Amino acid sequence: MHLSRAMRLLSIVLLGIGVSVTETQAQDGETWYRVQIVQVTPEKLTDFLELYRDEINPALRAGGMPWRSAWRVGQFGDTYERQFITPMRGFREFDGGAPLRRALGPRDHERVLEKLRKTTEGRQAYAVRYRRDLSVEADDVSGLSIARVTNLEVAPGRGAEFEAWLRDNLSTFREAGVVFGIYQRQFGPGPVVWQIVENLRSYSELARGGILRAFGDESGRALEQLAGVLTSVERTVLEYDPDLSFTGVTAPTQP
Repeated sequence: MHLSRAMRLLSIVLLGIGVSVTETQAQDGETWYRVQIVQVTPEKLTDFLELYRDEINPALRAGGMPWRSAWRVGQFGDTYERQFITPMRGFREFDGGAPLRRALGPRDHERVLEKLRKTTEGRQAYAVRYRRDLSVEADDVSGLSIARVTNLEVAPGRGAEFEAWLRDNLSTFREAGVVFGIYQRQFGPGPVVWQIVENLRSYSELARGGILRAFGDESGRALEQLAGVLTSVERTVLEYDPDLSFTGVTAPTQP
């Protein structure tokens, strides 16, 4: 499949290894994703992995889900956390229930939920909007299996300032070859969060620093421009999980 430049960035951020996907646009041309963060019960990890691999993913594929990207927390964070990303065609699709419920039907859905309750300690779901206008995209998608995710909380009423800072410095990022995706976690538990996602080939690339490296010796001054705009910063390192990810769909099961 031939991918546009923007599509190649999406496969970096969401799929990590350069797997081709079909971008789904929703809500007047905007691109949205559903992100689920799951805390697995440590002693039930094997059962959890089998449940997703043998039942949940096949059901979603049979139900027409075009792809699902899975990530696990890497060397720094909650070892038993998993994150799953799926495309959204629009918010109206949830009027008929969650994708898994539509794929399985009520009876099998409840059976799978019971297994999930026995293998997990918590599960949160978010609607996340991709901001292409504030991102720096790249063509090379090969071997990017590590993701550095920086979660930023912006002070109330100052979101426009943060957007302006990003937009004003896009040329600096591009000239320095700093590639990243910007996402807004709009719906779900907790406050609205902005996310900066950078994909890396190896852990050694963490040492080069985040997106502020584009400013070189002026990074401190660039950060001062956000004084009072950002209220908290949290960094997580994720590893792509090919065993729990999929692309492509099977024909929907006939009733």
